[in-house]
Amino acid sequence: MKPKTKEAISGYIFASPVIIIVLLFTIYPIIMIFYYSFTNFNPLETQKFKMPLNVQETIELHIGMFQSDVNSVEEVMSWFDLLFFIKYDVGINLTSEQEEAVLKYFDTQKLLEDFVSGKLNTVMTTSEFMTTYMTQEKSLFKKYKPQLVGLGNFRRMFNDDYVKISLFNTLLYTAIVVPIQTFLAVILAVAANLKVKGVKFYKVVFFLPAITSSAAISMIFWLIYSKPGILNRILVTLFGGLGYQPIDWLNNPSTALFSIMLMNIWSTAGYFMITFLAGLQDIPTSLYEAADIDGASGLQKFWKITLPLLRPQILFVIVMGTIGCMQVFDQIYFLIENMRNITISFYIYKNAFEYGNMGYASSLALILFAIIMFITFLQRRYIPEEY
Repeated sequence: MKPKTKEAISGYIFASPVIIIVLLFTIYPIIMIFYYSFTNFNPLETQKFKMPLNVQETIELHIGMFQSDVNSVEEVMSWFDLLFFIKYDVGINLTSEQEEAVLKYFDTQKLLEDFVSGKLNTVMTTSEFMTTYMTQEKSLFKKYKPQLVGLGNFRRMFNDDYVKISLFNTLLYTAIVVPIQTFLAVILAVAANLKVKGVKFYKVVFFLPAITSSAAISMIFWLIYSKPGILNRILVTLFGGLGYQPIDWLNNPSTALFSIMLMNIWSTAGYFMITFLAGLQDIPTSLYEAADIDGASGLQKFWKITLPLLRPQILFVIVMGTIGCMQVFDQIYFLIENMRNITISFYIYKNAFEYGNMGYASSLALILFAIIMFITFLQRRYIPEEY
């Protein structure tokens, strides 16, 4: 074996744990999202053929008679409604294809004969029950398979008002938060780069929110924004004489989203400050010295030297900030209680894990992915990285 080949194999062996983790938790979910977006996949139904079932007790419940009181099949046949029994007593949500197969191939006579003879007083899975009494098309009841709906999920978006509301909120959130947090991060970085006493403490204070749990920050701001919270107390003290009344900032649709924006700007500006601080330390001090000799003011040095030389960092922060804002979820989940202020990521979550519409949620996730890719492309295309 050649040394280069041996070296490559050794490298892949050492990297294999990371490769496997990435394949399982990143690549595979992405592939499945593309598949599910064209189906009506419902995660709530994945276990419907694995549920335990005592068939005798279920039939007794359906016909309202104990097995020991039944003497013949004819005695209960008129009481037995096959589709109702499977849908509501057994608990299988049948598709149109499965329903048609049940009407054609389910052996009701054999089922009732086994019931009358006392053979069904045992526990089996719903899959075992259905495959036992289906004469054909047994594969339909062995494992849950979502139906392909083609572009149905994507067409549904055009008639879904919450898609329009959540997309608008997400774009508005991004358009306001990204420029402000970027500019604020630059200002904080310039201040942190000054050679003054206490600058290390200053850096720690502004970076602290970046390493604090998002849930903890959300709970703190929930206390601040509540009607009896500290924000309203301060405003009442300052403007109570002018008629100011306390506002429930998070439950008022007119203020809830903007309150979350303010919290996000505060919690992320310190994180991006570190990026700009690294860029500032790479700017040669000779440029500022030359500007001082030429009589440039501090503001002129900021606009003519600092900002132009921070363009690579600015582009990075804008791109990463946009991606983060387009995917904002946790603050909305913790603090927003009305559907008028939801974002697209939160609506994806609602469909996937509360409504059980995983297929529709997957199609929404693809649309969000496409929008983020398009915005990122425009940013890379039209925001120059070099001065």
